[in-house]
Amino acid sequence: MTVLERTLDFYSLELLKNHNKAKEEEQRNLLTKEDYLEILRPVVDLIQNNKDKNLDELRDELYKGSDVERVIKDFIYKKQMTPGAVISFGTKNYHEILSVGYRDDLKNTINHVDSDTLYDLASVTKIFTSISVLILVRKNIIDLNQKVSYYLPDFKELGNITIYQLLTFNAPIKTDGRLDRAKDKEEAEKIIRTITFDSQNDGKRPYTDMGAMVLKYLVEKVSGVSFYDFVKSNILNISNMCNTYVSIPDDKLSMIAPTGYNGFYYKDGNFRINDGVKPGDCYDEKARIMGQKDGNLSGHAGLFSNSYDMSLLCQNLLEKHILTSDELYHMADNETGKKGLSIQYLGKLCYSKNPSQPDSEVYHPLGGRTIASAGWCGTQLTIDPDNEIFYSLLSNRSYNRMTFIDADKKSLIKTHEDGKKTIILPNGVEKIDSSRYAWDRDSALVHPVIRLAIQYRFLEEIYKDELSKDDISYCKQRRY
Repeated sequence: MTVLERTLDFYSLELLKNHNKAKEEEQRNLLTKEDYLEILRPVVDLIQNNKDKNLDELRDELYKGSDVERVIKDFIYKKQMTPGAVISFGTKNYHEILSVGYRDDLKNTINHVDSDTLYDLASVTKIFTSISVLILVRKNIIDLNQKVSYYLPDFKELGNITIYQLLTFNAPIKTDGRLDRAKDKEEAEKIIRTITFDSQNDGKRPYTDMGAMVLKYLVEKVSGVSFYDFVKSNILNISNMCNTYVSIPDDKLSMIAPTGYNGFYYKDGNFRINDGVKPGDCYDEKARIMGQKDGNLSGHAGLFSNSYDMSLLCQNLLEKHILTSDELYHMADNETGKKGLSIQYLGKLCYSKNPSQPDSEVYHPLGGRTIASAGWCGTQLTIDPDNEIFYSLLSNRSYNRMTFIDADKKSLIKTHEDGKKTIILPNGVEKIDSSRYAWDRDSALVHPVIRLAIQYRFLEEIYKDELSKDDISYCKQRRY
């Protein structure tokens, strides 16, 4: 066996070992060593056929040999599931940014997306809330097992519910009234303080915005600063994330990928077009009512960022500059999923690996302690601390597309020759269907790119003597 073959054998076993670091037994052994050998084999074949090429040239060859470019362009230019997308991926040592398509449906050069395009992170904001809480725990400012009402007496209806329960989606909760229907921030503040245990909830869909919204108030109360200022001091500044905002500066408004004018088609035949999202607004109505445009960050949504900043966040997390190893390794521990039951697998305001790949935000070949988050607008974040791999997707599938179509109306969807799906609404307007985006995006945008990131990481293992500070600071950008 050659040195290269021995390295292949060793690293495939390392990937399998990391895969099996998941908290629950049913999250382990979803893949075999042979599965990892199949993923890594193209790297070995490439090196054997290109012995004169250096590390960066081999990365380029791996990229060209993958199907990544074709499937992404097909997804965006043919199927038009989103106007555009910016994907950043790589390792703690190296990353690439892929920019494809446009900010909206006006297809011109000026409108092309790039690493500076600002996207609404939507629920990916919850990652920042989780990190903030973990930092406060490390500093002994809060106790996860303490009741929320101990720190926030205004939330007395939460009773014995602990911070830990909110952080891990382990407390079904509800408010007395709809936050998204509040007429202003003052009314919304009154509604959220009615939050209480929901005894009627069966717990099968534990994911909720409510816990993260309350945790924002906790961070503010014990730190004495606004939530955004806490995030800025403890996450953004440490990562040098200079283009992550709640309130968008006027000179940056032209760089936003819009998220409004999406449609909802209901069972009774009625439909609604969401025209309430203005330039600089985040999509989430609750976050808007809570004062997003005034710089008031909610715990569940409200942040805007670009792909370069998200890469910096991921790499600084992988380098343990923001959280400790122990904090990061246990962030994705399954806290909700149950074997044999249809319940989401969730960690600390993030997704944990679901044993069923179609239901999992975490790609199965990744380590068992991988963190994932996803947002309604079309965002996705994946961080694998064991294999030192990350992936960030920023897109705006919620712009000028149908984001919800009731099952009874699915028969009206037309599939075109290029794969694009559309539906004609009762008013005669034809809209692109992106209602299955969260599922379709995995095979086109997420899994192929993460597979390539795994191969890049294997290359680094083979050529570790060639790694330099230039790799860490350099970002290769591909645009099409």
